[in-house]
Amino acid sequence: MPATTAEIAEKAAWGRARAATVLASTFIAAQAGSFGDDLPLNRPQALHLSAWVVWAAMLMFFLVTGGNIFRSKRLRAILNDESTQDHRRRAMALGFWGTIGAAMFLYVASFYEPLSARLALRLVITVGIAVALLRFSVLERKALKNG
Repeated sequence: MPATTAEIAEKAAWGRARAATVLASTFIAAQAGSFGDDLPLNRPQALHLSAWVVWAAMLMFFLVTGGNIFRSKRLRAILNDESTQDHRRRAMALGFWGTIGAAMFLYVASFYEPLSARLALRLVITVGIAVALLRFSVLERKALKNG
């Protein structure tokens, strides 16, 4: 028997919540290994930084849209209900506070260790995106469990 739209939407919502966790964790892990690399900008470094910018933009796009651009208009409407929109707003608000916290930490750290602007901005952006994605995932999972 074919799945109903509601069943497809629930499965997609769970997938989106899991994807947000995996994407945030992978983003953090990948960045953690490269934060010490503040080399002069050369071709490999430029490629690495360009890839990071594209990845960060894609994660922000995922957070804003839910990543369901290839779904039908009706399914997207179901997946972007009021509670999901509230979860997005709350996640982005926490991402903002994570960004401010990271910036404050780096400001204090700069008194003890010189930091390049490129490294500091990459850390601030990474923290903001990761915090927002993780918060969105937690809120979505909680709502889906409570049904």
